[in-house]
Amino acid sequence: MEKLIQNPDFSEAEEILSEYLKREYTVQINGLCAVNYQGRAKSKLDRGERLVIKKQDSAILVHGPDNYQPKNWQPEVDSYTVEIDEEEKHLILEAKRTNPEEVVEIRFEEIELLTVDQMVDKSELKVSGDEVDIHEAIEEEPGIVEEELKVIEREKETPAGFIDVFARDSDDSYVVIEVKRNPDYNTVLQLQRYVDEIEDEFKGGIRGILVAPKMTDKVLDYLEERDLEFVDVEMADVINSYEAIDNSQKGLSDFGADYEV
Repeated sequence: MEKLIQNPDFSEAEEILSEYLKREYTVQINGLCAVNYQGRAKSKLDRGERLVIKKQDSAILVHGPDNYQPKNWQPEVDSYTVEIDEEEKHLILEAKRTNPEEVVEIRFEEIELLTVDQMVDKSELKVSGDEVDIHEAIEEEPGIVEEELKVIEREKETPAGFIDVFARDSDDSYVVIEVKRNPDYNTVLQLQRYVDEIEDEFKGGIRGILVAPKMTDKVLDYLEERDLEFVDVEMADVINSYEAIDNSQKGLSDFGADYEV
């Protein structure tokens, strides 16, 4: 970490912010402030304790102590200025955009913490537990749905939409499989439409199976009313482990105490 300063005075904060806001550093300011915005609209945020983050791509976000959404933000900032209002005893941080013309003015009455760091993150977000993971697991191992099941096609197109998995069972009957993380009444109706389309296209018995990691009694009743089936799958059984994701990422023990306090 480049700098970590608790309770800096405004002169010290002005010097640091003037140097690092315009550079590719992550800057974090915890303090009591008010925020004014002018641009395509106008807004005013009265004084409160907030977390201001300037990111390395120049974006700025103003967070309150609650909620994940920022109270104010700018995705790209063309210029930053910092000055001290001696009369009001405020430190003023101004973030300007030119296209469109927008200005965020943050007036600090107190600064409790100021940090400056240059962060590195080259990893792409890996999301596990999506429905496509279950599709792929069924294709690789149809037995998780039913023994001797044979997959014919994934994403089979019909006038009613795309069937997640189309298969045949041990009796050579066609099986329409719909996969859903959180099934509801509409899921059942969709599965029924797929079954109806396959009945029009193929001869022989047609089965419809809803595959999901959880199920409510109400949705289960909807399925039974239509002679449709349900198969419960555990996400841990179908999602490949991500334990091998870049073990080179730093842990707390990798950081030394080479910052300023």
